[in-house]
Amino acid sequence: MRDDHERFTEAGARLVTVAPESPESVAKFVRDSPYPFPLLPDPDHTVFDAYDVISTMMSLGQRPADFVIDRDGIVRFDSIGTQQWQIPSIDNVLQVVSAL
Repeated sequence: MRDDHERFTEAGARLVTVAPESPESVAKFVRDSPYPFPLLPDPDHTVFDAYDVISTMMSLGQRPADFVIDRDGIVRFDSIGTQQWQIPSIDNVLQVVSAL
């Protein structure tokens, strides 16, 4: 999504990434790999737990997840996979965004 940030902005969306890391780890990552949108730490997995995004041994780390949440806080699209290759295409997510 980093590479397609402008397409989301043009569609009127704001991207936010949540990482299951400490604020220090996130700050270091952003310092080393700048992001065009916020990368928020979730060290206690509060957000991850609320959206059922959990780590599993089978996925070798964090499960990939994308959500489209409208201005009223309603989840209009969700995709939680078990492997990184299961992330939906940018075009599919943008279709949902454009329909809002």
